Amino acid sequence: MHKIRFLLQYSGANCNMFWIGIAGKMITELLAMVIWLMLFIFIINGLSLPSYIMLGIVMTLIIVQWFISKTAKQSFIGAYHITHQLRTKVLTDLRKQPLSQLVGKGLGEKMKQITTDLKLFEDILSHLIAEFFAAWVIPFSMLICIGWISLTLALTLFLMMVTACAVLLLSENKFSLASQHNHHKNMEAADKLFEYITCLPMLKSFGNAERLAKPLNEKIEQVRQAGLNVESTGALGVMAATLVLELSLPLMMIIAANLVYSNTITSSEWLAVIVATIASVRPLARLTLFSALLRYFFNSAFRLHDLVTAPQQKQDGQQPKVFDIELENVELTLNQEIILHSINLKVAQGEHIAIIGPSGSGKSSLLHIIAAFHSPTSGQIRIGGLPLSEIGTQHLYSQLSYVTQDVQLFSGSLKDNLLIASPLATKNELDHAITSAGLEPLRQRLTNGINSEIGENGDRLSGGERQRLSIARAILHDTPIILLDEITSALDTATQEHVMTALKQLCKGKTVITIAHRLDTIVDADQIYLLENGHISVIGQHKHLLQHPFAYQHLSQAS
Repeated sequence: MHKIRFLLQYSGANCNMFWIGIAGKMITELLAMVIWLMLFIFIINGLSLPSYIMLGIVMTLIIVQWFISKTAKQSFIGAYHITHQLRTKVLTDLRKQPLSQLVGKGLGEKMKQITTDLKLFEDILSHLIAEFFAAWVIPFSMLICIGWISLTLALTLFLMMVTACAVLLLSENKFSLASQHNHHKNMEAADKLFEYITCLPMLKSFGNAERLAKPLNEKIEQVRQAGLNVESTGALGVMAATLVLELSLPLMMIIAANLVYSNTITSSEWLAVIVATIASVRPLARLTLFSALLRYFFNSAFRLHDLVTAPQQKQDGQQPKVFDIELENVELTLNQEIILHSINLKVAQGEHIAIIGPSGSGKSSLLHIIAAFHSPTSGQIRIGGLPLSEIGTQHLYSQLSYVTQDVQLFSGSLKDNLLIASPLATKNELDHAITSAGLEPLRQRLTNGINSEIGENGDRLSGGERQRLSIARAILHDTPIILLDEITSALDTATQEHVMTALKQLCKGKTVITIAHRLDTIVDADQIYLLENGHISVIGQHKHLLQHPFAYQHLSQAS
């Protein structure tokens, strides 16, 4: 329950309307007890009010219930207000999580948490919780009435209620395991579906679109089997608990009959007890059906709690005055695999260094931790003497440009995608960035020039055009620190020369770290670091490292 309370508090919503609505729903149910009491008095004592008075009481109750039911509707409005605030808060705080948690493997699970789990939490909070609380009103009221007649009979019914709850709890362990297994299979299927959709263009280009269809269908079948297992496991517990509740009626009839036989209660009281028992069993049986839905509610709440309590990066902090970069004993472990270890690196302000090494040596991961995409497992990263945690992402990304091979674009115009780097850029600044990055042929090709739509994730652009657009963004962003991850990989020779000239101009006086496979692009670097198996093995300038046996010579010849 504390996780649900946490989510309600975390949403920042005023929950008073929600609780007022639940109270109104319970009062509405409680008002019905006036009719029941009139019936019990008539059964036990044979007393009856004049018909016009009874009609007046009934009409008054109906009117009062109608007015209170309007209050009860506030539980729906309040629940939707809470979940709206919760959804807004989740989406806001999601941006504060490290980028490595928001991309790649597990993205399907994140999407399910944000969509399915939030929707399930909303639906049950708005439609079930008020009903759940209200469903207890009549049974406990009837227990009090039965207790007024006979404590023995009240205790018997209470024990049957407790037994039914115990049966549900005993089945809860199996249901919980089945539910977790079902969730796990759903996550696997979601990730497989995301992979299938992402890879479909590539698979079709090789005429092999069925490549991932079979494993996807297998995952979907596993989801079906897991879902059936959840339903059957939950149904067994509900049926067993309902059976216990149904058995309470003949048991109460037998015990009450014995009490009549011993002159402990009257036959009229026996009838009143049986009527009260029947009135108790129906809402309790409905509560057993609620139990499975409540388990889904709790599971969704637990997953949402895990999502919103995941580590977040500090947004605000101190702005560095200088822009040197220092890595001290930095290690990075991902999925129990050591990616980087014992990295010690100092880059003076205005210095240009290059990182080289074979594929899988950890080059891109090194840039990722400097850009705070990953948090290092141990060690310290400082910019201008300040740890990244003290700088905060707002200041960090305003002082750092990261140009990667994986260019992220959004649907909109070419201009929109450029302005993301500098929303207040002037026309002259946009023209300079476009020309410098070699995007002029693209602008001329597009029907509406810079205002032309480029499609979802820039699907109307070639790989080289996408990369040039990324470089144009870096030119517009114009930050004192620049990270370049093999930016010439998708460029032809002519465009590469044009872009490299622009980048040399852009990088003057700035702190630059470049990853490259083509060594001819980094011959002028102040220092070159050879990264092998996650650690720095050699440091030097190009002309010195050419004399290094094995690794550097191999990379130089390959370029």
